[in-house]
Amino acid sequence: MNRLFARLTICLLGVTCLCCTLSPAQSKKSSKSSSSSSSSSSSGSTGAANTAGDTLSADGPFSIETEMFTYKAVEENGQIIACDIARYLYQGEVTDAPPGSHAPCAISNGSAGTPGIILISSDSTLLSDFQLWRADMATMSSLEARADKVCVAPAETKSDNGQEPKPGGIKARGLLSGAASLSVPGQAASAAGEIMSLFSKNQSVSSVVGTVENPALLNEVARQLRALNVLVLMPELYNPNSLGAVDYADSPYLSNLENFFGSYDKCEQAKKSGESSDSSKPAGATDIDSVIAAMDSFLKTLGATPTTPENSTEQPAGAQTAPNVPVSHFASVLSADDVARQIGFTGNGAGGPNSTWQHVLWLKALESGGSVNHQSSLFGSRVSFGGGAVDTFAVFRMNGQLVCSGNVYNFQPPVKTKDLEKAFHARPADDPAKPFMLHSTCALLPPTS
Repeated sequence: MNRLFARLTICLLGVTCLCCTLSPAQSKKSSKSSSSSSSSSSSGSTGAANTAGDTLSADGPFSIETEMFTYKAVEENGQIIACDIARYLYQGEVTDAPPGSHAPCAISNGSAGTPGIILISSDSTLLSDFQLWRADMATMSSLEARADKVCVAPAETKSDNGQEPKPGGIKARGLLSGAASLSVPGQAASAAGEIMSLFSKNQSVSSVVGTVENPALLNEVARQLRALNVLVLMPELYNPNSLGAVDYADSPYLSNLENFFGSYDKCEQAKKSGESSDSSKPAGATDIDSVIAAMDSFLKTLGATPTTPENSTEQPAGAQTAPNVPVSHFASVLSADDVARQIGFTGNGAGGPNSTWQHVLWLKALESGGSVNHQSSLFGSRVSFGGGAVDTFAVFRMNGQLVCSGNVYNFQPPVKTKDLEKAFHARPADDPAKPFMLHSTCALLPPTS
């Protein structure tokens, strides 16, 4: 009997050693992505959701469990960023949110007003569009001032048919509203297509492994800020009044452009009046010609479309790309003009934003990823999942002064399959109301002088 037991023991040890040789004790597969594109990734929608214990898809390292942990990490990062910024905007202190509140924290001893902040990501074109808007506003104002000094407006006269001359301006020159007067269906459709092309956006879509990208981070931080009663603008996700009608009356750009055309017509009439009164070139005609030439040069830039060189950016193998749609100069400045009007600019743009919109929050989703751990032995296998995300942010005043900046990160250590649901619904380990989460971020600064 002892001899039989010894033989069985030796056989069992041999099988154990054979299994350990054929199957590694532990293998680890990781899924990590760099998130820098402004558009949603397709990998999350096309990859099959792996159930617990299944082998990862052969098409790529994708696991829905790790993805859920990465988005949970983004949510917790968003709570920390939002509470940090709200603390500064309200000039108060961060405390625990009351029971049942949807806000990530509460602000005590703060101001009673409702602050606002503009959210942009690293992919936003708002800053470059706004620079074009500012340059155009300054150019138009400068040319209007030159026209007032050089171009002498003649007395108004009636035309040959006894009617008053038609006024100049945007509508007289057919900008934006020219399609309204077209009666031929083909012409109306063509004009409508040209008008819609002005409002197209220049976009480039790059597919990456993983799905946590800038729009997800923008949405999460915006949601937490709104829960804290902070007003939020996100022009790159929805530009103000994008689906509304063109507002001639309250648009700073179009109002300034209307005045610009009035000065242009004034110079043309002054030039014609001088030519008809004297066959020789009158004094000041050269200055009038110079102003008209400068105005013509400016008007040509409005319809200019930037050229994008072929193969300007390299795309990774297998990446899904969308064609670059060139955006006209006029479309870019109108997009910025909608934001300018929303935040309080009026007239020729010299007034500046109102007191509500005095800060800009810049966001970028840096990294996201996770791991799927398989642990096998003779007695069975065990799978655990983990994931996390790293995000960065910076807050600026409108005058360019940096308020604060930093990197926020969160990671869920590997969780067993049977504990997944509990981990998904668990409260954040990092409470944004705790002082150690806020000691090196947005400080309470004195108001702008």
